[in-house]
Amino acid sequence: MDIVLISPVSPFAAPDGHRLAVLSDLSAILDNGLRAGMISFTYDGEENVTPPLCANRTIPALNGGFAHRFIRGLFKGQPPSAERLYSSSASRLVRSALSEWKPPVVIIDDASVSGYVPLIREVLPDAKVILRSHNVMHDVRMEQLQRTAGITRPAVKYDCGRYLKLERDAVEQCDAHWAITTADAHRMRQLYGRATSCLTVSIPVDKYAMLRPEHGLSNGFVHVGTLDFRRRSELEAFLAGSWPRVLEADPDATLTLAGAMWGRRVEARNVDYRGRVANDYEVYRLGRFALNFQCSTGGIKLKTLTSLAAGRTLLSTARGVEGLPLESGKHYWEIGEFLENQNLKDLLKHVRATQPIADAGRQYVAENHSRGFVARQMAALLGETQGEGR
Repeated sequence: MDIVLISPVSPFAAPDGHRLAVLSDLSAILDNGLRAGMISFTYDGEENVTPPLCANRTIPALNGGFAHRFIRGLFKGQPPSAERLYSSSASRLVRSALSEWKPPVVIIDDASVSGYVPLIREVLPDAKVILRSHNVMHDVRMEQLQRTAGITRPAVKYDCGRYLKLERDAVEQCDAHWAITTADAHRMRQLYGRATSCLTVSIPVDKYAMLRPEHGLSNGFVHVGTLDFRRRSELEAFLAGSWPRVLEADPDATLTLAGAMWGRRVEARNVDYRGRVANDYEVYRLGRFALNFQCSTGGIKLKTLTSLAAGRTLLSTARGVEGLPLESGKHYWEIGEFLENQNLKDLLKHVRATQPIADAGRQYVAENHSRGFVARQMAALLGETQGEGR
């Protein structure tokens, strides 16, 4: 075994942004001809939807609502939001897999599982341990805390403090740190004073190759992605402020949302909810435009990259393209700029009006987020890490 990944989610279960990013890391390892092992956590009896691509061990995460997790986190000294990943049985399974596989490199594929670094050092004292971060959790959690008021704020503040300590300790304890964007790498260096490299993510561009801009309704909009409570709030704001302006320009415009949703639906005119879908390809076929109304910070935006790879004309907030060198009017439209365009009715009606932007966005993904690109990036980073002493 050459490399083992430890992840809080299985890359083989129903895909979402985090799982796609972990799958990208695993694919880059395999594309370099290396043998990989995967240790990941599963939730509420979820099952793999694709066959594991390598030696694979799954660990059931602990159950329970936030109150139970908060109490358990207090006793464990772990962030309540991550404590479900830590138990005596989970430690035994991690220890067993590492002892059997004996990899020279272990990648901690998210700060939430970095509490296993001391165990890795104990079992594999000579192994290189790499932290692969998907967000700058310091900024994500501080933003969450600023938005929280009322009786839940003390609990959220405690969780925030514990998580920030977990991230800081992970950066200090690991031999190398790979952030998901160059912007995140720069921010991590600012926060923790350690060198940080960038390993981006690959998008399965071939999967979307047959999609054309003319596929789907010319005035159809789609959004693919989980709508947790934070994203649901952002959707609510979009439907209240921006969507009426689209309907004013074209009363027949439609919006299709696909992905798990927390809480009740936000009802609005010409808006359809599809829930979880097995293949986002079929959703992208429904509309010429894709949406990313994200207003919160954090990591790379997989829905942005998949929308561009699918040849959709992307409408996004600035946060939705954060960390990516994309230009509004060239690779995508900033939502406000799109709605203020004096030719909005024509943009919604004629495919040719937005074709150059759709083509430029797709080309950007093909050049910067292909499996080959990320595999070469990982090979270089592994060479640097293995050539350094601890």
